[in-house]
Amino acid sequence: MNRLLYIVMIAALAATTVSSCERVEEEVEINTGNKTHIRVPDPEPMTAEDSAVVAAQQAEYEQNAK
Repeated sequence: MNRLLYIVMIAALAATTVSSCERVEEEVEINTGNKTHIRVPDPEPMTAEDSAVVAAQQAEYEQNAK
């Protein structure tokens, strides 16, 4: 039984060696022809309400962090 197992393992190893890729590309080619530019929108200033919400959250965090 052990001899049959060794034969099967060697046959499987030989099959994977034969069927494996011969040339493996380690790096993907960079597409230099694509010149897409993404524009990030300009930041908007915070309103007084937004500032109050942020200040409240920061105060709550500092109170609970102690």
